[in-house]
Amino acid sequence: MARLEINLKTLDRLRDGQPWGAFAEQIGIDGGTLSRVRHGLSQPGPTFIANVVTAFPVRMDDLVTVVAA
Repeated sequence: MARLEINLKTLDRLRDGQPWGAFAEQIGIDGGTLSRVRHGLSQPGPTFIANVVTAFPVRMDDLVTVVAA
């Protein structure tokens, strides 16, 4: 089964040096959720992706990659 993987370079570029907790708050995501996605423990879900692409000028395909299982 395919899965989504976050592009960490894009996420870090969007964060622009601010603390991860502040970034999570800015995109309306719980800090724990952001941490799990960043560390590959959870896939970025539709709410996560929608919040990021709404908050920043980023294309969805620059933010996530589909990885075949």
